[in-house]
Amino acid sequence: RVFANRRGTMSTAPSRDGTKSNPYRIDAALFAPVAPGPVTFGQIPSTTLPVSVMGGSPPAMYTVMPLAAASEFPVDHGTGTGKDYPAGYSATASLVAGKERAVFVEMPSGEQQQETTGMAMPVKLAHTVGLVVAVAIVVLVGAVLADGRSIAQLKHASELPRLTDYSLKESGLDYRADELLGTSYGVGLHHDSSGNRWNQVYAGATLQKYVQELGLHQVIAAVPSVIATDGLKHPAYFLSCTSLVNTGLTAVSFAIIAEFLAIFMMFFHLATLIDLNPLAKNGTYTTMGKAISVLVWLVLSVGFLVVCCLGIAAFYSTWYCDNPFVPSINISEHFDWTWGWPIANIGCFAAMAAFFAQFFVTSTNPSFAPAKRQIGSAVLALLVGVVVGMVACVSTAAGVGQFDEAPPVDPSVNPCKGQKPYHAGPGDKYFANVECMKDGVVAVLEQAGADVSPGYKGGMDAGEWRVPITERYNQTDLCAVNVHWHLGAEHRSSGQFDESGKGPSGDGYKERLGHRCHFYDEADPKFTTPYDWKHCKDMVVGETYEVHWPHSAAGACGTEWQFQTPFYDGVFCNDGVVNILTPLNTYKKIGVQSQTYTIVNDESYYHDNLMNGMIVDEKFGVDMTMYTGSTTGTSRDNDVCSRFAPITWQVDRRCHMISASSFDKMCEMMKMQKDDMSDDLHAHGSRETVADHLTANNQVGNP
Repeated sequence: RVFANRRGTMSTAPSRDGTKSNPYRIDAALFAPVAPGPVTFGQIPSTTLPVSVMGGSPPAMYTVMPLAAASEFPVDHGTGTGKDYPAGYSATASLVAGKERAVFVEMPSGEQQQETTGMAMPVKLAHTVGLVVAVAIVVLVGAVLADGRSIAQLKHASELPRLTDYSLKESGLDYRADELLGTSYGVGLHHDSSGNRWNQVYAGATLQKYVQELGLHQVIAAVPSVIATDGLKHPAYFLSCTSLVNTGLTAVSFAIIAEFLAIFMMFFHLATLIDLNPLAKNGTYTTMGKAISVLVWLVLSVGFLVVCCLGIAAFYSTWYCDNPFVPSINISEHFDWTWGWPIANIGCFAAMAAFFAQFFVTSTNPSFAPAKRQIGSAVLALLVGVVVGMVACVSTAAGVGQFDEAPPVDPSVNPCKGQKPYHAGPGDKYFANVECMKDGVVAVLEQAGADVSPGYKGGMDAGEWRVPITERYNQTDLCAVNVHWHLGAEHRSSGQFDESGKGPSGDGYKERLGHRCHFYDEADPKFTTPYDWKHCKDMVVGETYEVHWPHSAAGACGTEWQFQTPFYDGVFCNDGVVNILTPLNTYKKIGVQSQTYTIVNDESYYHDNLMNGMIVDEKFGVDMTMYTGSTTGTSRDNDVCSRFAPITWQVDRRCHMISASSFDKMCEMMKMQKDDMSDDLHAHGSRETVADHLTANNQVGNP
């Protein structure tokens, strides 16, 4: 029981149970005694005592309530229980501070202390959570809708499979997604990186319509032009993947609804916190206010969860499209998630937090005081909601086969077949042979095979970047992908294989003959005795052959498809490893070993494995030249050059004798490969040695 004296200080008197509370004082400048008068109680928010209270807080059984009217109350009224007082309360004092009037009341025995003037801290926190979550949803969902790459981004080319139907490869349709859409292409929730929405396309009509109007092969021929004009975007609509388009539009609809609801709740909670919400006075909801708040947050929670599940279904499902080029697509094989889907997950759990805070911590009862039990219930419910959301997402992923074992790879399908590139960009025919000179200026990169004589330097400046690999290829990430040989030597090594070399007559040769070694002696039977070839074709004892082992970091290294004919298929088997630009790495990822032999019919020169690379021992592969050049062959000379450049060459400068049986053993091993190498069982023609002005100046000899 409390009373005020005329000096403006507050003191305590014994309560009904005879106990006394700890004394405390209130600054007389804030409170003054008032004359007796009637008093009424109104539905006014509770407040706490001002900070000027000295000596500690009031006893826990007391609270301060402002009066509804400018009436006054006797300093000591006893136990008045008139109709103007809350049931069970005993009014004991009325004080005035300026125009504000307050009554001290004693709460009934055993009743929980309740602030009745001011928003309880847990309630304020619940509305603050709602406001923060609403603002975050408005900002982040808006950003997701605005970003054309917010949902998915194309994978790196090295991870991309072919997108187009394999059955049309022979017809000229052979593209990855990055080749059709561009390496930086992405998909947003509302539109893609080109700005087209799910139901828009630059081409003006679907692919199926074009095929119907123009014919399959005419459309295939026009693909490069369509790529150049971005006509394939948005691809989901262009390819007539109707179910995928509908899924995307549904997700967009949910996002727009979430944006408007979040804007509404942002103002709703802000108005509540500053006591301007007619549906929530002093943090106490009306029945309608509570229903609106709980319902909207429930809708947002469920909506975000649906979008999360839609995203998983869209990403991992196989979608079927009404066109012959890309009859089906699994988004996860071609795209990576970006930041939009994690935002949907965060939005889902944040909306759940706001929902459970509104459900458990707010009330329509003015005397409701959130306790630990209500707060604990909200936290526990949120944890349960998170678990339910995770189960829903995992179940969706399982339902679309995300956790199924990958289908077995057909062992009869050659993954490297047809990988030889013809274009650097759509339809540009970059890799076709070109004139070496234009208007008297060298128009190509360095060529091969060059002069590898000790001390020789080419006349073309290779710059700072184009440095050959000097380690043995087996010490790098390159592996041999082919073996073939040329009639005579394409390279020149003075005194070893050059224009002064000797050999059989060469009558009847169908291929161009290159340089020869100096070993041939027609009086020595090992150079003239015929050999019974069982596997190699059109080979001649005593002749010179330069053997090449193309190596590549993009090969099917360590698999049964490692060796390929033509060698280009093996060199470029895996996409995205070799770049002709951005950044240029061909001279780091492609290399050729070269070793030149004169074949003899003498088993003392036998070597059992010419298949996997050149011979390296105390005599073989010790006197080397390394430089950067190009692919070779008789389709090139010093007027027409190769565009497959620059690549590293490691050339043995010395000529070696080797038995015919060694070569035949190599051919036998070639015939045992998974790919058909029969086109390489004979000697290919040799191109003429590269002119100085087309030869790089970066030759490196043995250390």
